[in-house]
Amino acid sequence: MTIKEFIEKHEGRVDHIYLCPAGYKTIGVGWNMESNPLPNHIKSYLDENNVITDNMIDELLDVSINRAQSDCKKLFPNFDKFDENKKIALTDFIFNIGYSRAKKFKDTIKAINEENWELVVNELKDSLWYKQVKFRAQDVLNLIMEV
Repeated sequence: MTIKEFIEKHEGRVDHIYLCPAGYKTIGVGWNMESNPLPNHIKSYLDENNVITDNMIDELLDVSINRAQSDCKKLFPNFDKFDENKKIALTDFIFNIGYSRAKKFKDTIKAINEENWELVVNELKDSLWYKQVKFRAQDVLNLIMEV
């Protein structure tokens, strides 16, 4: 499964504005419009049509994934050396909670950087994030433990 497929499995794909479970105006594949203004061409199209195209959804998703992976590299200096499953899992995790919340997972970050994957799983299972998004979280943890 690709990172796009993995994230879309959890976020869904919606061509119109909706409220996410946290109550934020969202569109596409988890694009939080309140913290990330839409690019002008997408906003104009949305204003005229009340929906966006599949290509626009993909464009927003690419931006979000690139941002999440850039944040992963800040938190995890060896990110590029991790196997593909771990990269997908960590990118999804950061995509889901954002960089500022992720920075607060100090023990988890330390365990990731030490590549102590069993401890990573235990730390994440013990988090509020896990309780809030249990099925998504379990998919992330399963990928982390897969070889």
